[in-house]
Amino acid sequence: MKKLTVSEAANFLGITKEAIYNRIRRGKLRTINEDGLKYVVVEESINSIPKTRQTTKSSTEKYINFLENEIEELKAKVKKLESENSKLISEKLEILEKSKKELEEIFATRDEQLKQILHLMNEKYALPKIESVEVVDTGVKEHKDKSIELKAKKRDKKNKKRRKKRDKK
Repeated sequence: MKKLTVSEAANFLGITKEAIYNRIRRGKLRTINEDGLKYVVVEESINSIPKTRQTTKSSTEKYINFLENEIEELKAKVKKLESENSKLISEKLEILEKSKKELEEIFATRDEQLKQILHLMNEKYALPKIESVEVVDTGVKEHKDKSIELKAKKRDKKNKKRRKKRDKK
């Protein structure tokens, strides 16, 4: 029979201090109070210690094996998904390249058709070629100034009508 502190008993039995306190509360472990300190009385029988540690080790080993198997399965899934992803990307690129070539062909034929139409129109209507362009001042600025003045006058008339209606009310 050994007399140990709670921490020492936890280490000795291979369990946590909380587990020691729970066993004390349930009456599974005896305690002694000496000089204000609580000691746990532990039987030194061979059966109690190895069972606890052996159970913990075997369950820990099983859990580790389970996790290792899960990791291997997940790695296999990741490899499979990565290969599928790269396959899909390459297929998409092929489709895009094919579509690009088709569009280029379509636009090339349309451009050729438009050139032919313009050539025929030039021949039929014999449009003169413009060699130079002369810039002529059309008085656009004066026209803009007049339109601004007209808009201001219309706005003033509308405002007067609104004031009259408001004043009548």
